[in-house]
This record gives sequence, structure tokens and C-alpha cells, in this order.
Amino acid sequence: MTRPVDPSTTAARAGLGVGDTGDGADLVAPLNLASVRAYADLASVDEAMDGRDVYRRYGGGNPQRLEEAMIELETVPGRAVPVARVTSSGQAALLLASTLVVSTSRPRVVVVRPCYGGTDSLLSGPLGNLGVRVSTVDLPADGGGDHGELVAAAAGPDVGAVVVDVITNPLIGLTDVPAVAAAAHDAGAALIVDSTFTPPFLFQPFAHGADLVIHSLTKHLAGHSDVIGGVLLVDSTHEASDWLDANARLLGVNLSPFDAWLALRGLRTAGLRIERGSENAAALADFFADRPELRAVYYPGVSGARTAALAERLLPRGRGAMLSIDLAGGRTAADAFIRGLAGVRLAPSLGDVATTVSYPASTSHRALSPQQRVALGITDGLVRISVGIEHIDDLKAEFAAALVAASAG
Repeated sequence: MTRPVDPSTTAARAGLGVGDTGDGADLVAPLNLASVRAYADLASVDEAMDGRDVYRRYGGGNPQRLEEAMIELETVPGRAVPVARVTSSGQAALLLASTLVVSTSRPRVVVVRPCYGGTDSLLSGPLGNLGVRVSTVDLPADGGGDHGELVAAAAGPDVGAVVVDVITNPLIGLTDVPAVAAAAHDAGAALIVDSTFTPPFLFQPFAHGADLVIHSLTKHLAGHSDVIGGVLLVDSTHEASDWLDANARLLGVNLSPFDAWLALRGLRTAGLRIERGSENAAALADFFADRPELRAVYYPGVSGARTAALAERLLPRGRGAMLSIDLAGGRTAADAFIRGLAGVRLAPSLGDVATTVSYPASTSHRALSPQQRVALGITDGLVRISVGIEHIDDLKAEFAAALVAASAG
């Protein structure tokens, strides 16, 4: 039996050409910016229209190479190979996914929270105006509760999809994805998994019941804060896969060739970056534990034996590069903490090669009212940390100084 290739090896070789019998081939895929191709006659254009290279909106060329890499990374050994489309953003990937599984007979979407704030806003805002209805399931901040039972209680025959993050945003809790998948499928709904915080080096959602998987390529996969992009992968045995190509073409959500080229370049080092970021995040979670300046530390598996066992089961290769801390002094302390950082930057995103922090109340979850944020556990002292590849001793020293600044106000 052939030994399976590690995902980091797959990523490192993504998009590489191979030599031929003549003058060789480009080792790195060339950038093709042409928006349309020309043809000699009607027969040739008729044939080309069924493919993807004829017009950039159909997503051929550089975007297709990126899709091929993501398909290989998300294919579970022994299971069907998924289909994929890269999109202009993670939000565009969610929009495309919604068009595949939400219908007039199943117009409701169950959103498991905490999640990225834009998920709620897209589904209940623009899509809500088109008839999509949203129900929310709020997971306990302490990691308690049966996630499957909570989703089952909200599901019903009118639900087209359940949307869930593997690691919740911004409280960095771990969702019991298999239990949520079972509840969604019992209701006849599709499970859409946002795996942005858990790239395929750490977690493969299709192995745990997902029907559709989305990533924001902007984050860990591209990894250098110079790309906006997303990807949607669909289980090829699910009926939604039959409509992916047509819907992607009609919606015009495709990723540009240059962004696809950059994302593929970033993807090649993602295995190393995520491994180092995960190691650093685990070390920082230990470093922040029991600090008197903090009310809480949020990291997968730290809120009790049950969540630790779930993390061990779902994330044996690492728990990701994200964690959050709740400063005891609220917004004033959070501001002082951020101003006390020397090299770590405040940025309303994540996944960069270097460590960044964000303030969810003002960025990713600003659309929620203060009362809604408090109900989800998003306090005024909450700071989310996206951990990069720096030396861990430098990160500890910088965060220690920032905690002193937070105490001083």
C-alpha cells in the first residue's frame, strides 16, 4: 500500500511544473492575466464554452491551479475527491455555498455561534432580503453543552444548511463537528464548515461529516496579508456539487489570476507556518494561564477535561495559531495592552506570517450590539491573537511588557 503524502509536502509542491522531453517547463506556474481567449471558428468556440479557459469569469488558469492544490489537501483518503472553486473572498465562498443548499423549500440556515461576525451579517442581511431566514445556536463559552443536541433543537424540515466554525471566532472554542454534522443530516440539511482557523494540515472537515467546506484564503493559507480570497469545496457525492460550476459562473465570485498566483505561492509554505504558529500559540496559552491581569484565556481544550478530550480527538496535529485573552480592566486595559506592544501589530484580520492582535468588539463583531456581544462572551476586554512564526521567547517578552502596561492603564 502506498504511503500517503503528508499535507505539508503536498502544499510545498503545489502548482509546480514538471520537465518535459524538450526545453523543460516553468517550475513555478506562470501568471496569465488574459480575460478572454480568441478562436478561429464557431466549432472551436462552441467546444471551448464547455471549459473554463474561454473567459476569466469561468475561473480557468491560475485559479484552477489553486483549486487543484486545495482539492488535494482536503481529500480524505478512501473518500470521494471533492470539487472546488476559489472565490474573491471568504464571504464570497459563503455566498456561493448558500446558493447551493438554500431553497424556497428549505429557506432557513442555522448558524452556530460564536462565529465570524460577517457570517451572521451576510446571511441575515443581503441574503435575508432575498428570503433566507437565520436561526442561531449559541455555544456555551465554557465549552459545555451537547453541541449536537443544541443544533438538533434548532433544526427542522425547513433548514437548508447548518453553518459552523471548527474553532469559534473570537472565543477560540472547539466545536464538536461530528455531533453537529449528525444533527444537521438528521434534519436533512447540509453542513457548511468554516475551517479557516483549522487549515487541512490540522483538520479535514470532510472526514467529520461536512458537506461543504469554506476557507478564507486571506488568512493562514496565503499567509502574508497581500491576498483577499476564499475557497469553497463540496463533497462530490452531495447533490450540491452538480450546481457548483454553473452557480460560480453566474454569480461572478471568481478569484483574480494575480490573487490566485499569490495565494498559491503562500500556500507552499503554509505547512511550516501553521506548524510553528500552532506551537507558539500553545506556548503562549501556557504563558498567559493564571496571569492576574487576565479574566480568561481562550484556546482549544483549556476549559476542562471534556474540551481537552475533544481537542485531542479532533486536532491531534495541533490546535491552531489562534488564541484570545480577556483583560480584567476592560476596554481601557485592552487599549493599554495593545499600545504596549512593540512589534506585534493591531490589525482587523489574522493569519499573517507575523503575530497580530485584533479587538473583536470594534472589528469582526462590531455589527453586534453591546448586549449581543456580552451574551456571546465577547467582552470589552477581549483581545484576539493570531500567532506567527517569531521566536517564542521574543513573543513572551513582548506580551509580558504589554501586560504590565495594561495593569498600569
